[in-house]
Amino acid sequence: MSALTTSHPAFARPLRREIRARDADEHARNLSQWDQRYDQLSAGSFSGEVTELWLPKTQVFVERANQQLRQTCAAWPNSVWFGIPDMADGLMAMGGKQLSSRAVCIRDGGAEFDLLTAPDFDLFGVVVDRESFALHLDATRHLDLDRLLQQGDVRDLAPGRKEHLCRKLANILADANSSEADSAAVDDLQGRIFEALAGVLTSQDSQPASLNRTRLQHQQVVDKVRRRVLEQPDAPPSVAELCEQFHISRRALQNCFEDATGLAPLAYVRSLRLNEVRRQLRANTARPISCIAYDWGFSHLSQFAQDYRRLFGELPSETLRS
Repeated sequence: MSALTTSHPAFARPLRREIRARDADEHARNLSQWDQRYDQLSAGSFSGEVTELWLPKTQVFVERANQQLRQTCAAWPNSVWFGIPDMADGLMAMGGKQLSSRAVCIRDGGAEFDLLTAPDFDLFGVVVDRESFALHLDATRHLDLDRLLQQGDVRDLAPGRKEHLCRKLANILADANSSEADSAAVDDLQGRIFEALAGVLTSQDSQPASLNRTRLQHQQVVDKVRRRVLEQPDAPPSVAELCEQFHISRRALQNCFEDATGLAPLAYVRSLRLNEVRRQLRANTARPISCIAYDWGFSHLSQFAQDYRRLFGELPSETLRS
C-alpha cells in the first residue's frame, strides 16, 4: 500500500455520493480519502455499493458487498474511525479479534488495520477529524479523547444500542440529502454525529471486547503465510512446506486458517494468488494472461482458468476485455 499523504477535504456544505462496483479493488477505491486493498475470498460475481456523506469535519458512509473480503485499510490521517458492522451470517474480525453482533470498531486514522468481512455485509462507517472531536468532548463532557480511546479498539454495546446508533446515522444521511445545506443545518448534522459517537465512548453499558489469545495467535500464523505467498509469488507453498517453515503440524495449520478465515490453508493461498492475477489483468497490462498466471505460480492454465472463474464468476479473458 502506498503511504498516506492526503487529509480530509474541507467541504462547506454536505456532499453526498453513491457509487457501485463489480470488482473488490474497484469497490475499495470508491471510498474516498481511504488507502485500501481488498481480496475477494468467497466465490461468485462481486457486487458492492458505497453511499457516502462528507461534512466539514466528518465522513459518514455505508459500505455493502455480497462477497467475503479481506480488507487492508487506513482512514485519512489525523482522524478517528468508527466502524459499525452488520453481518447477516458468517465470520467477521478486525486484527484477529472476532466481532460479535454488538461490536463497534474504533481506530485512529493513518494507521493500517485488517478487516475480515462476512459475505453479504453492511458496514456503517464514521470518520471524524480528531482535533475537532476532541474539542467537542472536552467542551460538552469534560472528557479526554486519548484516554477514552485507550479502553480498546472493539466495544460491545448493550442489546439494542447498536441498532439505535445505526438508526441515528441513517437519519443523519437522510436529513443531509434533504437539507438546504445552510451553515446552521451543517452545524446541526455535525453536532448530531459527534454526540452519537460520544455516546459510544462514554456509555456505561459499552464494554471492551475480550481478546481471544488463541485466535490472535491463529491470525498471526495466517499473516505470516500471506507474507510468504506475496514475497515468493512464483513458488506457492504446499501444506508440508508451510508446516516445516512455521514449525506447526498439519492439524494446527488447518485450525489456524479455519478459525481466522473460515477457509482451508491452500484455498486461502489460492485466493490470494488469484486476486493478484486479477489486479494485473484489470491494470490493462499488455502481457499475455499466461505470463501473469505463471508469475503467480499457476502452471496448469486450464485449471487456473477454472479456479479463476469459480472465484470471480468470469474467465480471465473476460476480465481483461472489461
